[in-house]
Amino acid sequence: MPSGVEWALRFASEVCRNPVAAVSRWKMLSGRKAAGCIPIYVPEEVLYAAGILPVTIWGNEFSHSSRRGIPPFVCSVAGGVVSAIRSGKWGEIDAWVFPSTCDTFQNAFEVLFPPEADRPRFPFVFPASSETPGATEYMLDRMEAFREWAGEISGRMVSEGALERAIRVYNENLRAFGLLEQRMKDSPGSFSGVEYFTLSRAGMALPRDGHTKILRAALSRSREPFRKTRAKVFVTGMMPTEPVMEAMDAAGAAIVGNDLALGHRYYSGPADETGDMLLSLARRHLRRDPCSTLHGLARPRIEELFRRFDDSGANRLLLLRMRQCEPESGDIPDMADTSRDRGIPFLSLDIDLQAEERASAKMRIEAFVEMGE
Repeated sequence: MPSGVEWALRFASEVCRNPVAAVSRWKMLSGRKAAGCIPIYVPEEVLYAAGILPVTIWGNEFSHSSRRGIPPFVCSVAGGVVSAIRSGKWGEIDAWVFPSTCDTFQNAFEVLFPPEADRPRFPFVFPASSETPGATEYMLDRMEAFREWAGEISGRMVSEGALERAIRVYNENLRAFGLLEQRMKDSPGSFSGVEYFTLSRAGMALPRDGHTKILRAALSRSREPFRKTRAKVFVTGMMPTEPVMEAMDAAGAAIVGNDLALGHRYYSGPADETGDMLLSLARRHLRRDPCSTLHGLARPRIEELFRRFDDSGANRLLLLRMRQCEPESGDIPDMADTSRDRGIPFLSLDIDLQAEERASAKMRIEAFVEMGE
């Protein structure tokens, strides 16, 4: 009989290996619909309250797909998402939500879908700046429109009580994921990079309360590290890949902090559980930690990044830069300059979800870990 930890990691790994099967199984058992959410700031609580399963799509859920008809300047996240949609691989998705996190996805819901695509789409456009007068009112208006849309898709009105329950479920999930990250900070090596990636990724295709159960089971593991740690790394960027995490584990690098889009940025920022629930979700968005895909925040991202770096106890900074991702690329000079000024080993490693880069990632990460030893 496998332990709770073994069960959790095995189940999470299976979901990551075949997310479509996980979504299909949920739909069959529940008789409800699923909505595909483009990363990363969709207010999923509204969908959950409507009885819809939010499924966050990252573009590498399937083996490499043809990019025919997709502009070469589009990043591999967007290219992978659109390729999968065009080839019909996400047949279990009943509707799509496109947040305006970058120029590509602001327009993708109109121009990158095949003409015959008839599934409902919601373009969730954020205010250009959280400091703009009227930003809260605008976000509240968008939240209300999103609630009405979700109710139409599901056939059930999204009540205030359902929203309150959804926010509590999601906040509990955020707390559980926060405990995982705190464990990795306090006990470097207690969870490997691959395990962190697996536990994080599994939450993209599971109902949130089910994911919380997996996280709690994983956290029953002993706090003692089970591998030697040669470097404590803070990881930033959009998302890791399994080859990168495998290379980090093999090199003896322990993740002690991150602000990955598929990581801390996705699983942080609880909403208030009192008052008007839609207003709570609107305010949560406007006070998010600085992110290269959001604009006009009062706190520069670089300042917040290095504040969290210092708090983590890391001794190296690794940027996983998605190729053709302009928002992330714009941060590289400031990251490199600040790291150099502070004597912090810094590596910018390019990621392409449609390319096999296992060998090159292994060599570069090994050299990165050896720096300053």
